[in-house]
Amino acid sequence: MLEAAALLERAYRLAHVLQGEGLLEIGSRQFVADELVEVLDEARVAFFAACDLPKPL
Repeated sequence: MLEAAALLERAYRLAHVLQGEGLLEIGSRQFVADELVEVLDEARVAFFAACDLPKPL
């Protein structure tokens, strides 16, 4: 559960970077968006593992 919480915290920080997207170049925004999706997927998997639930599709 701690792993999922740490990943969600990282996703939260990435989302804040995207909120200030006027400061980023297009390539940088895409990188941050891709990273955010990856971190959220890892958090989702960690959460389901911590709850002993099967991984969703």
